[in-house]
Amino acid sequence: MGLRVGVVGVGYLGQHHARVLSELSDVEMVGVYDVDPGRAEEVASRIRVRAHASIDSLVRECDAVSVVTPTLYHLPVIEEIFSIASPHVFLEKPIADTREHGQRIIDIAKKHNVLLQIGHIERFNPGLEAILESRPRPAYIEAQRLSAFGLRGTDVPVVVDLMIHDIDIILTLVNSPISTMRVVGTPVITPHIDIANAWIEFENGCLAQVLGSRVSMEKLRKFRVFDREGRYFSLNFDTRELSEAKVSLRPGALPQIERGKRVFEAEEPLKKELRSFVDAIRQGRPVKVSGEDGLRALEVALEVNRLAEESLKRFQQIPSD
Repeated sequence: MGLRVGVVGVGYLGQHHARVLSELSDVEMVGVYDVDPGRAEEVASRIRVRAHASIDSLVRECDAVSVVTPTLYHLPVIEEIFSIASPHVFLEKPIADTREHGQRIIDIAKKHNVLLQIGHIERFNPGLEAILESRPRPAYIEAQRLSAFGLRGTDVPVVVDLMIHDIDIILTLVNSPISTMRVVGTPVITPHIDIANAWIEFENGCLAQVLGSRVSMEKLRKFRVFDREGRYFSLNFDTRELSEAKVSLRPGALPQIERGKRVFEAEEPLKKELRSFVDAIRQGRPVKVSGEDGLRALEVALEVNRLAEESLKRFQQIPSD
């Protein structure tokens, strides 16, 4: 018998969760729920599952649920789910809208002794997996994540919507406390910060420069790492192309630079991500991105956004000629 799974929230992203889960051979997709019954029926009919009329109806039949609602509703939905049953939970990023809500979600999962995985999907990019497997000791990191404006995700600042992906990756790579941060940012279209640039310094000496924008003309997602052993990694998330270089220094000789490039096969990251979640449940092992990982990324993202707003206020107070 397959693992019984349901999806709460089948909007733009949730519909893909439902599709992918219905395609996994050892998963029994028991249905979907959405606050819009018409939307739930539409998505359910595509994958030939039941559209449930309530969260209660859905989760009573589930061993695990994927929650893909707007961030503001993460905690209320989690609280409702666990007032009914105790399923394992996949929760889209960010974990919550506030640090307190994120911690509450973690506490609920621990109380019920279930797995909680947060949807930081870039952890499943094969190029990033290759960088992590190389175990670099970063000295400098540069991350750029730019996209054109769209209506999805505009209920939160760009730092929490997009930049948080790179923040999560950087925290995983550097594994050192943050010493200082400097941030600039501004709204452009929405009332929230739409473009931000952050300089994050760590106690071990690493510096990360992170740029996030949702008001750019073209999409760009690049990540570069310079490490303390003369190695360089440059990853294009979209093309899955990883460029690598290694500098060798010998006394009395010119530096030798070895270069290489790898292009990884296309594989739907969401399928890898949800496959990992299902495998963790079946094999009784930890998830790849824990609630604590999601909370750590959220805490830094919220501080970056706060500093961006402070910087903007200072700029607005400068008298113009």
